[in-house]
Amino acid sequence: MQPNLIKSIRPLTETEKQFIPVEIMVNDMNTWEQYAEKVINFTSRYNISFSISYAPDNLVGKYSKYPSYGDFPETYSLRSYGKWWKESEAHQREYMPQESDPLGAEDYVTLGFERAVVPRDVCIYETYNPGAVVRIWGRFSERHWKLLWEGPPEVYPEESRKFHPTITKYNCLIKSVGDFRFSRFTTPLIFSEIRLEFNQSHLKYHTAIDAVLLGGYQPKRILQQHVLQNDLLNWRSSNDSPKKQMTNTVNDNCDFFSHLPHEVILHIFQYLDLKSLCRCAQVNKTWYEATCDPILYQNLTLKRYWHRINSKNLNFFKNRCCGIRKLDLSWCGSDDKFFSSTFLLFLHHCCQHLTHLSLCHCEFVNNEIVTKISQCRELTELRLRNTKADYFAFQNLARLSKLNTLDLCCTSVTDGPLMAILKANQNLTHLMLDFCENIVQLDQIVETVANHNRSLRTWSSFKTTTLTPSGGLHFSRCANLRELDLGWCFLFAHPGDCLERIAANCPHLKRLIISQWRGVNDQMLLPVVTNCKDLTLLDLLGIKSITGEICERALVSLSHLKLLDISFCDSISDNQVLLWRQNYPNVTIQRSCQFLVMDYLN
Repeated sequence: MQPNLIKSIRPLTETEKQFIPVEIMVNDMNTWEQYAEKVINFTSRYNISFSISYAPDNLVGKYSKYPSYGDFPETYSLRSYGKWWKESEAHQREYMPQESDPLGAEDYVTLGFERAVVPRDVCIYETYNPGAVVRIWGRFSERHWKLLWEGPPEVYPEESRKFHPTITKYNCLIKSVGDFRFSRFTTPLIFSEIRLEFNQSHLKYHTAIDAVLLGGYQPKRILQQHVLQNDLLNWRSSNDSPKKQMTNTVNDNCDFFSHLPHEVILHIFQYLDLKSLCRCAQVNKTWYEATCDPILYQNLTLKRYWHRINSKNLNFFKNRCCGIRKLDLSWCGSDDKFFSSTFLLFLHHCCQHLTHLSLCHCEFVNNEIVTKISQCRELTELRLRNTKADYFAFQNLARLSKLNTLDLCCTSVTDGPLMAILKANQNLTHLMLDFCENIVQLDQIVETVANHNRSLRTWSSFKTTTLTPSGGLHFSRCANLRELDLGWCFLFAHPGDCLERIAANCPHLKRLIISQWRGVNDQMLLPVVTNCKDLTLLDLLGIKSITGEICERALVSLSHLKLLDISFCDSISDNQVLLWRQNYPNVTIQRSCQFLVMDYLN
């Protein structure tokens, strides 16, 4: 048990008088502090499923490395960092720029805690490159999340941090009604849920978290439990009771804006986000009719409102989206058991002109939905990252023929269906297959691409580990390749001459990731440095056989180079890295922090 994080009771300020904390109204409540008991879901990971290194599950329990600072496999590490991922040609561009997240949240992790509490403290133990947490959410009912804290990403010194922000107070239990455990007295123990959102785009390298602690008050009696579960203490003082809102309705005769041509009004409304459109709809009849026009909903992004989007909301958009072309529902629909069926009806009604569809990290995506997606014949971009459809559903996607971008990372897609999709979409330009652990014939997949997808510019199969040197040779036939991510593909095998062949036939490569290709040496890398003069990113993490000589050669020869990752390259000294950083200030030279900073007074 940690030292008590619950702050002592103090007199209320003027701004707090409208809210009376439950700990003041009820004196005999227990204070309770607990570490995460399980990881419920997440959007980013660095580990493969059978490895615990850098895994989300490392967030379970008390911290093991804090207050040490460094790159520890025993912590949870997010995959991306900095601006590098956003600069990829395959990175998803905003479908609806006016709906971009002002805090830029890129990933999240949802944690379960054993006991339901009235939340008062959340403490996050950051052990590597802190400052990425931008929001903390608490789940107060099956479909109701409340924002406990938010703030911009921070630049923090290179030291561990116990991030303990002041959270918003609510007089109800933070919980999830969907996960029960029973004690010997058959009393349900309801898991509390906390969700952390991250923006790591400002960080120099990967961020890592060791543990999360939740502190709060727990009712002693059944009556207290029921009162808090039903949020019956959400009181306001009498002089702060909600006042009747004044109507803002504008008389049509005085509203000169309404006399503009309908097309002009629509052109102006196209620059508004959804909240602003909802407000405009309440002004008068003319404005309301304008906000219903399908032309305003040709591009729709609801990711930012994941905590509010349910089947009822989606059904509301159905009639307005009859001409929709781009739809982003990433992160949405996880808390609504009717969302899958509602989305099926939405697709049936709106898929005729759909060209871009992003359903990343959507738990509602099932086999039936994947089958329905295959009927959206105009699709050019499809993103199903980390969705849970069974592997045999993907064979239906071979009915599509116009895809140029396909993201199936972290899905259960298998070899046969994937090869059928590739053969049917010969204009495919960007293909992402990271963490696709059901692919066992990656060599044949690469050969299929070489035969049928000659326009391919981006290939990413990070930690999809069934590639062999003979399969790697097929990349040399993809002359249009610009980005090649084969990180952790050759863990033990010798890569042969595939790098030399790729470098000779793909001279316009801009990004090359071959982290943990343990058989690579200076001689194998020399053709890459010599031929691929457009390289901006070169990731050599964990290649222990390379020396400072080839790195120096790369820094001198590659005039466009912006990022060189030589973390865990044991033959390269720290002194060499310091000298290169001075001599080549325009290149970010990554060197993972492999030392410990012990500060037990932190």
